[in-house]
Amino acid sequence: MIFSKYLHETLSLGSSNQLPISSVCNASCIFCSNNMNPFKICREGFRPLDDIQKGICLIDPKTPEIRLSDSLPGRISEGEALLHPDLFRILKLIRNRTQATIQMTTNATLLTKSMIEKLVPFQPIKFTISYHSDNKKNWCKIFGLSGKEHRTALESFFILLKHKFSIEAALVPLPRLTGYDDIEKTIQKLTFFVRDIFVWPPGYTKISGAGLKRIMDVDYGELADFLNNMRKKYRTNIIFPADPSAPLDFSPYKVMIESYYRRFKKAAWLFSEAAYERANTALNAHNSMVPNEHRGFMVKNRTYGGNIICSGLLMVNDFRAVIKEEIVLKSKRPDFDLLILPENAFNLFGDDLTLKNYSSLSKEFNIEVWRR
Repeated sequence: MIFSKYLHETLSLGSSNQLPISSVCNASCIFCSNNMNPFKICREGFRPLDDIQKGICLIDPKTPEIRLSDSLPGRISEGEALLHPDLFRILKLIRNRTQATIQMTTNATLLTKSMIEKLVPFQPIKFTISYHSDNKKNWCKIFGLSGKEHRTALESFFILLKHKFSIEAALVPLPRLTGYDDIEKTIQKLTFFVRDIFVWPPGYTKISGAGLKRIMDVDYGELADFLNNMRKKYRTNIIFPADPSAPLDFSPYKVMIESYYRRFKKAAWLFSEAAYERANTALNAHNSMVPNEHRGFMVKNRTYGGNIICSGLLMVNDFRAVIKEEIVLKSKRPDFDLLILPENAFNLFGDDLTLKNYSSLSKEFNIEVWRR
């Protein structure tokens, strides 16, 4: 059986609640990663209805939420689910399968009064509305859309609440473009409509133009301090996963002791630039509790470059460079017998976004490799 790219993405994620239906978008966001990727991302257009039906068959009827806009691990461009010409047929097929909440991430420019009323029978539906500025001029510049479309997006908050839809907001702050005052006003406006605001810092890569890099340059520490103030001032829940001061959900002890029981003497842990300091601190704190030795190494993202520092976007080639330069060559005595890589850099099959498998590192360096 030949799987479509959409089905392959879902299967490789190992998830039963993802049902991406479109990689078509009506906006051209200034920070869109599709224009900055160092390798090709598939633009699959609208997913055919027969392939969507196959995807629906994979959905666990008891799952609490189905995500129509996500396309993870990330080899297919994400799009506007609301643009799909068969949207209502798709929603009916989903409802024949499950009553789970249907989640869609949207710029809300299609959420007119008429559209929202047509969506009411398919509740429960949750919208994550991307709203990056409450200033019309800035909003239009960021999305590459018109003032009329900004008005539709803004009015959708009122109409969605009237019809009891669940909504949350996503905000990409661009302080070098809009200033922090604009970001604060945007947060203030959003607090009238939502309880949760997800903040995603803008990313640029080595192939981004100099002008774009200046616009998207953000000091994570400065942004985190600002958002801390906003939480208290407006009494709202602001989720900032990239906060460099936030506690890291990382407890290495079980893996460390497992490596000892499996007779490994010296393990090298490879951490992303974002996690390195906090993760290495946790690793060192546990080193005295296990009989074998563990050491952390930082992996910079050479594939993307720019300000991309998260582990989920690291590639096999990024790990290879650090293993070769820091572990094999610099150590002079390559006595490490185990490499431990971050699990979220790979899909269920062990492939990175370029479809290179982590197992190739084991063959190349003759060292056992784990994903944890």
